[in-house]
Amino acid sequence: MPRKAKKPGTRAIQRGVSNEYVCVLVRLDESDLVLSEIVGQGNPLGKRMHKALARRVRPESLIVSYSRSAYHEISSKMKCGLVQIPTGHHGEEIYNLGSINQYHSELKNWYSRFKGVSTKHLEGYLVWFRFMKLLQYQMEYDRRSNELLNYTISNKVSIKNQDICRKPFPIDIFKPYQHLS
Repeated sequence: MPRKAKKPGTRAIQRGVSNEYVCVLVRLDESDLVLSEIVGQGNPLGKRMHKALARRVRPESLIVSYSRSAYHEISSKMKCGLVQIPTGHHGEEIYNLGSINQYHSELKNWYSRFKGVSTKHLEGYLVWFRFMKLLQYQMEYDRRSNELLNYTISNKVSIKNQDICRKPFPIDIFKPYQHLS
């Protein structure tokens, strides 16, 4: 590691969007299907975001997003419409980002119970949270335990410690510290 591990609650060295933060792309559609994927560090790049969305967004769709320039590149490549909500606003006409903001808020609150999440295991936590939301939205409370058991048995979910330890980092951990050398 190029640095010592951060303690929970310590702040980054650089302010704002920087390479010290991992960028997670979250897509939520009108039928509550969620995609959450790591797309790099710092300010998201259009090509990484396009790769994450390419097979998951149909052409002619409408993308409602925050004001990032990368979304212009994505919408033109994917032949989609684009509505961007200006910084500091919650919506524009009939379009808003309320449901995605709620998802972000619930995700942050859920992460807080772990007292910090390792970047190496972030993708696993994202999958876990998506699965929990699927249970919450699409299954009645009294059926959840049965459905969960059937899901895990049918998919033969197994994971070993050695699989976790050998998994590569999803980002370049040396990138934020290149300016120090």
